[in-house]
Amino acid sequence: MASRRRYLKLRGRRWWFQLAVPTKSQWRLKKKVIEENLFTSDPLTAQTKANDRAAHWQREFDLDRLAESPRPAEVYKATLEMTRQQIEWINRTHRDEQDREFALDRLLDTYLDQHVARLGYHDASEIQPGDLPSDVEAAANAVMAARTGLSEVPREYRTPFSELSKAFLIDRQRDPRDRLTGQTIGQMEATFRLLRDHIGDASLVSVDRKVASEFLDKLGKLDRNWGRSPHTKDRSLDQLLAIAAKNGGERMSNLTIARHVSALNRLWEWALRRGEVELPTPFEAPDVRRAKREQKANPPWTDAAIRAYFRSQPDRSKPGKPDPFHWVPKVALLSGMRLEEICSMEVHNLKIAEGVRYFDIPKGKAEGSVRVVPLHPDLLELLKIAPEKGFLFPDLVPGGPDAKRSWNIRKVFGRLFRPIEGATTFHAFRKNVSQAFERLRVPETEASQLIGHKKAGMLISAEN
Repeated sequence: MASRRRYLKLRGRRWWFQLAVPTKSQWRLKKKVIEENLFTSDPLTAQTKANDRAAHWQREFDLDRLAESPRPAEVYKATLEMTRQQIEWINRTHRDEQDREFALDRLLDTYLDQHVARLGYHDASEIQPGDLPSDVEAAANAVMAARTGLSEVPREYRTPFSELSKAFLIDRQRDPRDRLTGQTIGQMEATFRLLRDHIGDASLVSVDRKVASEFLDKLGKLDRNWGRSPHTKDRSLDQLLAIAAKNGGERMSNLTIARHVSALNRLWEWALRRGEVELPTPFEAPDVRRAKREQKANPPWTDAAIRAYFRSQPDRSKPGKPDPFHWVPKVALLSGMRLEEICSMEVHNLKIAEGVRYFDIPKGKAEGSVRVVPLHPDLLELLKIAPEKGFLFPDLVPGGPDAKRSWNIRKVFGRLFRPIEGATTFHAFRKNVSQAFERLRVPETEASQLIGHKKAGMLISAEN
């Protein structure tokens, strides 16, 4: 029973997530204990959500540990720079060639003497590969490189890809105004794990166009749903490929491959600025124009499908608890709002000005998302059953890496829509609204403002 209550603390009727913060992370988080309201009274739901939050925070703690631990690649670079400065001093102060050679020998010995004695050797020439700790071997090689004038860092002392990609995510999260969402981090980590397996965790500089092309070819052979299994993180790229070959099924689309390429190119640009790589990115996204056309061809709902859905989901609301399966789609069809915008709407964002009631949307996922949307007369019934405060749909359970209130209900909608002929996706309701604006000859600028698109090209932007 104790294991099932891991990370959980019951306060009143709500379960809370609780986790101690390691010392190395306390300076950044400015707290010793993480406490988060899980917004549920059900212990099984709470445990599932707590496990998700624990995985998120353990990843954050791992990144802090990584940021503070020296690595052979870092030792090599630091020692190389320091040794170059020492050699410059030796060359300036020792005019005799034999004196210079002796001083340079002594410089190398300062790194190796203690290990020569420990290994029972007479001098450093007896040292074999693998005898030295990795950081000492890196320092000794750096001294030899500086002594011979070698300027390029050998590939074995470039940062391993797994460590470089983690450092990239750490750096990417430093600015709280520009932090990646948990969902985006999870997607990037999946991409980086696949490439790590492909190159054997070598340095990023080892990736050329041939290696990159071979990697993209492998991505194209993966099952399109490869990431949905809870065991995915424990499987190597070769195992995932073997499972895909055995099961058959639909392969990863060019649009998804392009998303992986985008993540890798962002990492590459960051590594280029840091001197980890010297050449432009070798990753080239596949042609996604056809895939985008197919995605945009995903049609709006038919009138018959809309009627069929609402027949299957009559209003089961109670005072203070609107039925989300009836009212969330109705709000979408009569406002053009996105699913998460509706699910995260709070009662205080239902406002009135000059006799007009409207939804006030203070933030969103895209340019143009911040807006006001007039309340359609057919939605006035919703106000009569809305709670007095808090979320408009209080029974929704947040989920996913970013604790989105639409996370769980989106999956349920998918199951409810699937058997209805002429139904597509929840997001397609926005296309129905766009069509209605076109039929009513609403000016494109005004329609774009209401639906939350960029001003230009409302219909082109309908996927946002």
